[in-house]
Amino acid sequence: MPAIVGPVFIREVVDDSAAFFGDVFAISPKCTDATGGGAGAFLTGDFGLVQNGKNKTNFTDADVFDGNQLFNL
Repeated sequence: MPAIVGPVFIREVVDDSAAFFGDVFAISPKCTDATGGGAGAFLTGDFGLVQNGKNKTNFTDADVFDGNQLFNL
């Protein structure tokens, strides 16, 4: 469905990033990564405020495959 897209603010673009505006038929990622971050690590926006005490991110990856890329060509 067509839409009017307002102002867009992109702060950073890295190798495996993607941005889509409007209609998207199919999104097929070419990379699967697992990322762990503590409180406020992935905060978006201009004025972020995080107030927390002790923080520990337990990042245990027990499965063998996080995402299959077999059909994402």
